[in-house]
Amino acid sequence: MIQRLIFSESSPNLGGQELQLLQQMLALKERGIAVRLLCRKDSSIERLARERDLETMAVPFRNSLHLPSIAAVAGLIRGWRPDAIVSHSGHDANNCAVAARLAGNRPRLIRVRTYQAGPSHAWTYNVLADLTLVPSAALRDNLLANRGIRPERIHVLYPGIDFDLVSKQSQHPLPAQLQARLAVLPRRRLVHAAMLRPEKGHLLMLEILAALRDRFPDLAYVVAGEGQMRAAIESRAAELGLHDRVALLGMVEHVPALLRQAEIIVMPSSYEPLGMSQIEALVLGIPVVASRTGGIPETLEHQRSGLLVEPGDATAWVDALAWALDHPGEMVGMAKSGRDFVRSRFSVTANIDRLLGFAAPASPTIQP
Repeated sequence: MIQRLIFSESSPNLGGQELQLLQQMLALKERGIAVRLLCRKDSSIERLARERDLETMAVPFRNSLHLPSIAAVAGLIRGWRPDAIVSHSGHDANNCAVAARLAGNRPRLIRVRTYQAGPSHAWTYNVLADLTLVPSAALRDNLLANRGIRPERIHVLYPGIDFDLVSKQSQHPLPAQLQARLAVLPRRRLVHAAMLRPEKGHLLMLEILAALRDRFPDLAYVVAGEGQMRAAIESRAAELGLHDRVALLGMVEHVPALLRQAEIIVMPSSYEPLGMSQIEALVLGIPVVASRTGGIPETLEHQRSGLLVEPGDATAWVDALAWALDHPGEMVGMAKSGRDFVRSRFSVTANIDRLLGFAAPASPTIQP
């Protein structure tokens, strides 16, 4: 029986992966399982964890072989004796793997991999961790394209979504400054909730918006998220004369409340291991137009629960969004038809039950 779990996160960013981690910790705590988060001091995830009354421990995780971090984690393992460590980023996964091997009475090592940038390395998956959890069958297939990776080491764990919380948060009033920002925009809104990274497709959406502006003069593009692409997005919006139609809101605490402001949720990613905002949108009955890439087709079916468009194809995206904007009733009907599907596949209960199954040792002796 699982009694204690450590979660680790070294990323300075705050996105879907980090929020999913916190939700898992809260759900496990409700089941009477002790949880602790290892993260960087004064990080965004540390702040949110403390706000949720979750126990944290500051670990610097400055690189993949940071001796002070390894020593701190090894000491915690010896004293607290966790059943498993669930790591979420590169630096913390590597440091925790070394620390666990030094501490004795090694806990099960689980790596959560929500994205694979560049080629995968078999040693990382076959040796460093006991198993790796990915959010979609598409990402699992992508990793196993490297035939050196052992298939039994890679498993799908669909994220869990607290549907009641999504519904509750969707009713929250947005902060006054966000309401004021939205008030000056055109009334029909495409909402995009994603970190500002190249593969998320923000620059493509600007080209699409420019192509649609004459046909839909009351159309705006609203973005929730932060990241490295902000300056580039602002610059391109200005070049295209879209400054009065585009709003970059930064991090939004209750994203479902913003989703409620949308006519359509867009996900124009060039690649997406799974994606979360389209699932939350379907829970709320909000129409979705998304790229046919990665794990997104595991969350909605084309022309039944939303529209799927070839990634990077601006013309196809313009055509799809024009149809969607001209057929709001049909789009709402699709979104409602997708609600039961996402509720069955992405429940918190299913996510936690499966996570606990992975955390339990497969045998009395774990391979080193």
